[in-house]
Amino acid sequence: ARLVTLASLVWWYCLVALVFPRMRSTLPPERIELRHAAEPADLAVTILQSAPQFSSASVGYAGITPNEVIAWRVLVFRADAESTLVMLLDTATPAGQLYALAGLRFRSAASFAREAQRFKNRSDQVQTVSGCIGSSVRFDELVAQIGRGEWVRGFLRGSD
Repeated sequence: ARLVTLASLVWWYCLVALVFPRMRSTLPPERIELRHAAEPADLAVTILQSAPQFSSASVGYAGITPNEVIAWRVLVFRADAESTLVMLLDTATPAGQLYALAGLRFRSAASFAREAQRFKNRSDQVQTVSGCIGSSVRFDELVAQIGRGEWVRGFLRGSD
C-alpha cells in the first residue's frame, strides 16, 4: 500500500513538473499608459495604435464591448476618418491595422480596396477574440473577412 502511495506521489510530481513549465502565463495583459488626450479622437488613435488583439463587438461571458471597438466607432464617424485610418495602417500594431482596414471598409469601398492590396499576401498570425473564443488567424484571412463586411457589421451593431 505504501508503494502504491509513493508511486502515485511520484507520478503527480512528474506530471506537474512537466506540464506547468509549458503552460502559458496567466498574468494580466500589459497595461497601456494612455496620455491625457485633448480630444476623444486622440485617445481613440492611441488605443488602436497599441491594440493587442482584434476583437469582436462583444467579448467574454458578459458580452462587454472592448475599448478598441469603442475607439473604432469614435474614429469612423469623424469627418477626417479616412486620413486618420490610413495613418493607422502605418503606425498601428497588426490588430490596429485591421481595425483601420475595417474603418476604411465602412467609409469607402474604394479606399478599402486600394489599401487592402498592401496586405493581401501577409501571412502573420493575429490574435482574435470573438465572443468567448480566442484564436490566432492569418492576417490576410482577416482582411478578406473585413472585405466581406463580416467584422464591420458587428462593430456597428454592437454584437456578433
